[in-house]
Amino acid sequence: MASSGGHHKANTGSWAAVILIIAGFAIGVFALVLHSVFLWIVTGVALVVGMIAAATSRIMEQAY
Repeated sequence: MASSGGHHKANTGSWAAVILIIAGFAIGVFALVLHSVFLWIVTGVALVVGMIAAATSRIMEQAY
């Protein structure tokens, strides 16, 4: 659904994907500093789930 400005508004799935990807990178910083394998696994899971959420919400079709 296009707004009056001509572009699509972001949906909940898109924001969830963005939050998961940002959280993944933030957790990755701590994993790097703490040398924690568990945190690296959590990082990978967050990034993969975020990318899947981005693809299923068609996040790239919401760009200008």
